[in-house]
Amino acid sequence: MKEIFPWDTEIPKEKAALWWLGQAGYYIKSDTSVIIDPYLSDSGGKAAPLFTRSYPPPADASLIRADIFIVTHDHLDHLDPETIEAYSYKSQTIFIAPRFAAKKLLKLGILPKNIHVVDQGDTIEIQRTQIKGIYAHPTGKEVLDTTGFLITFSNGKSIYHCSDTSFCDLLLSSCPKADVLLTCINGKFGNLNIAQAVELTKAVKPFYVIPNHYDVMALNSEHPESFRYFCDCEKVESQCVVLKPLEEFIW
Repeated sequence: MKEIFPWDTEIPKEKAALWWLGQAGYYIKSDTSVIIDPYLSDSGGKAAPLFTRSYPPPADASLIRADIFIVTHDHLDHLDPETIEAYSYKSQTIFIAPRFAAKKLLKLGILPKNIHVVDQGDTIEIQRTQIKGIYAHPTGKEVLDTTGFLITFSNGKSIYHCSDTSFCDLLLSSCPKADVLLTCINGKFGNLNIAQAVELTKAVKPFYVIPNHYDVMALNSEHPESFRYFCDCEKVESQCVVLKPLEEFIW
């Protein structure tokens, strides 16, 4: 009997949906399907035991299929070699990444014809879905090509994934408008902390803001309800949505 996955759900043509995969990973679906930064292994923990996963991957990478696979930068919890190795649809899926991360995809066996380089300021359209590279402030010299992404489906539904990013005025002035903001809140290793993520939310003015990058590694964690609390304190008009892994969100 074929296993039915949440993302097999039919989405009304005027809607979009997403499922959180933990850390900064999401599966997003409207008339096309997009997976971004899936971390579905424990490769980080194998490289450094202090970053061992605190719970098992919520999905099997070999059983997921997406039209578009986006990588924001080359950190193990964003560009995960084990997840990509297990992914079964490499030859059918279009991969999108900034320039250095794209070179890593080549080394991992992704065909050159399936890779599109999208850096900050670049825009590409695939199957009527527009994907634009958005400024992110790199958290280390090894990921200078770090890029956020604005995804806009053909029905106009939009979502902005800010990637790992440090805080700066240019981040706020470069951020796009979007229906949904996906923002890191962990406040460690250069990433936005809760107060800074609130400032980004106020700049983007999304209908919904969903925090991430706080759950998988105990050393790199934060409490998402603290983010919701400070959104309320700052009278942020966006609705803060805190998801469980694989919980469906439709807008």
